Amino acid sequence: MQPRRLLAVTLWIVVAAILLQAWLAGSGLFGTPELFELHGWIGSGVLLLSALAVVLSFVAREGALVTFGTVILAAGAMSQIGMGYAGRRTGLTALSALHVPLGVALLGLAVALAVLTTIRRAPATEDR
Repeated sequence: MQPRRLLAVTLWIVVAAILLQAWLAGSGLFGTPELFELHGWIGSGVLLLSALAVVLSFVAREGALVTFGTVILAAGAMSQIGMGYAGRRTGLTALSALHVPLGVALLGLAVALAVLTTIRRAPATEDR
């Protein structure tokens, strides 16, 4: 699979994983508290996939916009993990309060990057 296509697939998996995160958090909060552990594991997976997307954006030569976007996505995922654990373990409600809107912003960024990399055509090559 070409790096450009692999990047798009990776970003769509990130989108699905972030949506799963929201469901797991809601289910853990209002139903089954044990789902918060799975929420944390999936969050770590989002970080790993986001880091992979950074590498793939360089390999696929996607340009500054996509590459910068994947770096922001990975940094945001790292921040999410930090806020999630710090908020739960220290009781700092401000961190927990920022955790949700940052997750929404990361979902929007992931969707935008996934769409952009999916619809973007490969650069034309000249035959000489």
